[in-house]
Amino acid sequence: MSAARAAAALAVALTSAGCLMLAPRPDMRPGVGRERTVVISLEGTPGLAFEGSYGTPARSTAARGVVPAQFSVTTTVAVVAMFTKTDQDGELVVRVLVDGQEVQRRGTTQPFGSVIVNQQLAP
Repeated sequence: MSAARAAAALAVALTSAGCLMLAPRPDMRPGVGRERTVVISLEGTPGLAFEGSYGTPARSTAARGVVPAQFSVTTTVAVVAMFTKTDQDGELVVRVLVDGQEVQRRGTTQPFGSVIVNQQLAP
């Protein structure tokens, strides 16, 4: 494993552990709001490999694959996700859609770059 890939893997591990430990606001407790299905869409350079995790502040799921890809999370509180390019080249774009509407879009073209999203849901 190259030094760059090792550093990227370490960044994924550290960032995803920290990212998914975000606590929701006190007024956004589970069971208080309306349950919604949130779609996390990975776009950008077709065939670009990625790895990372997605889920809620309380539970995450590891993921890896190639662009394009989509993941769904059902929650009343918030969605968090972190994805890293496993290649130097290409663009990775992460879109968050709530009720079919895009509420957040982040991307990177950096070698082995990462994208982190945190979307709290309105009650």
